[in-house]
Amino acid sequence: MFFTVTRYLTKSVSNPKRSCVMKEATFSQARHLLDLVEDIVVPANTTEFVAREKFVVNTKPNALVKIDFIGDNFAEWFLNGDGKIEGPREETKLRYHKLLESSVDGPIIQELGGEERSETTLSEMFFLMKTQKNGEAGVLLNTGYANIFYITDRAGMLRSVFVYWFGDGWCVYASSVLYPFRWFVGRHVFSRNSVLS
Repeated sequence: MFFTVTRYLTKSVSNPKRSCVMKEATFSQARHLLDLVEDIVVPANTTEFVAREKFVVNTKPNALVKIDFIGDNFAEWFLNGDGKIEGPREETKLRYHKLLESSVDGPIIQELGGEERSETTLSEMFFLMKTQKNGEAGVLLNTGYANIFYITDRAGMLRSVFVYWFGDGWCVYASSVLYPFRWFVGRHVFSRNSVLS
């Protein structure tokens, strides 16, 4: 199945800090990349979420979340300086989907309904990691497969953030949504407000 994706770097009207907006996608035929698995309720967070305090490499038994590795991009975009700080939030509902066909980020974001509908937060991702802090079974894959989230960094740019369990803890990475890396079948994709049903 052949397809072409055209993406342009531009300024978003609704959020001028965002510099990555998919303006156009053309497909030789309609694709169905994602299968909605279920909705997950994430409890309200009544305090600020300070990324630098939560995303710390620590695999000791008393670790809040066992994190084995943090990639350079994630550290630069989310932890550098004061790091990303998210304000308190109300209870939210996330949706997670199984990837049915290998794809780069653009078509996945398109199928979720665009950037606004695909975006999640660090605090929501961390909550899910915390529920599986030792690599237990749960909504996050713990088999070495990536769990993919779309989260804005300190500068307001949407990034692909992914976590997977390896060895003694979670590995946390980030990449540009424009980087032509293909996610393989079976990975989980999380969103807050996708159009899929």
